[in-house]
Amino acid sequence: MEIQSLWIIIKCLMAVLAAIILGNGAVYFFNKMPAKWFCEYGEEPKGDLADPFTQRIKSHPWKIVFTMFFVIIGIWLLIEDYRFGIAAVCTIWLLIEMSIGDVLYRIIPDELIILTAVSSVGYFSYFNSWMHLLFGFAAGLGLMGMVAVIGRFLYGKNTVGGGDIKLFACLGLVTGAFGILCIFVLSTVFSAVHYIYRRTVGTLIENKTKTPKAAAEKSRKRSDDTQPMVPYITMATVIYLCFLWGRLEAFLEL
Repeated sequence: MEIQSLWIIIKCLMAVLAAIILGNGAVYFFNKMPAKWFCEYGEEPKGDLADPFTQRIKSHPWKIVFTMFFVIIGIWLLIEDYRFGIAAVCTIWLLIEMSIGDVLYRIIPDELIILTAVSSVGYFSYFNSWMHLLFGFAAGLGLMGMVAVIGRFLYGKNTVGGGDIKLFACLGLVTGAFGILCIFVLSTVFSAVHYIYRRTVGTLIENKTKTPKAAAEKSRKRSDDTQPMVPYITMATVIYLCFLWGRLEAFLEL
């Protein structure tokens, strides 16, 4: 019993140390990423992106926020299964970097998507066959591709970016077909709830605090605005990896 308790303490200390590195590294790495990663194909960096000394995200308070976040999920994951915890934390860290890029620049760097696919190596031992990974890849590609086709047909424009489709396919390699389906449902719900809030409660609050002219201008701009999808995908993936992995499948089997 004493050895088991000591091992738990060691894993908690390792999680805290890793969280400090990951939390600070999330800010540092994002600020140091090549500017071209946030540009469309063939474009050159402009504005703040062209300035190598610009801080894309501030150190304070984000280093503290990210560090505390990784402390919480790191301890939770490492105590249960440290091998799975290491793989899951790496995947989540990459998703956070992509979420920031999607919010600020509406770009998901291909390099980070490729690293997400590479992180799937850490999950191989949790599947009975490598075919599950291929099914997950196909499911992720098919689900987001289907949404893109439907959105194009209904609205006559691209409602899903190519980066979102590629990211979903690579996440399918991580979670398998069942996992990516669960993430798809959760991220869709989060996106829909946030969209409804912005269009109703958020709009009412803004209209009360702004002049009619400013409110009309804001409404006009918002009609062409698009929501970044990666933050919702990240939230859904965190919930699945931390709380639903293995448990949901076992529940459904019962």
